[in-house]
Amino acid sequence: MAILEQIARTLHRLGVHHRRRLPFLAPAVERRRPRLAAEDYAARHSIEHTLDRKADLRRLAPARADAAQRYEQLLRYELAGLREVVAALEDTVGGRELQECLTEARGEIQRLEIEVAWCASLASRWPTTAER
Repeated sequence: MAILEQIARTLHRLGVHHRRRLPFLAPAVERRRPRLAAEDYAARHSIEHTLDRKADLRRLAPARADAAQRYEQLLRYELAGLREVVAALEDTVGGRELQECLTEARGEIQRLEIEVAWCASLASRWPTTAER
């Protein structure tokens, strides 16, 4: 029996040793962890960039027609996406947390609708020009 135990220990050590060296032997989540971290970083950077750009456009919208148009376009895109999320969530069975999320989203929709209306009112300040 001692020889079988020794063989089992040796096989176990080999398995541990190879697991460290060969990434394909690692569990799936561990293999994906670096890629997930990179995707998370990229998503955060993209969101921060979009929010910064949106804030810049909001600041410039009263003075520049092109900024107002782009800001309105971003708001309409965000509004459409949020409405899709709410429609999907409404078809989901959920508890109190889901209802709170829906209430928050509906409030955000109302806020975005006010912003879009504000942008539309800015458009009347500038004369329309023929597109080149």
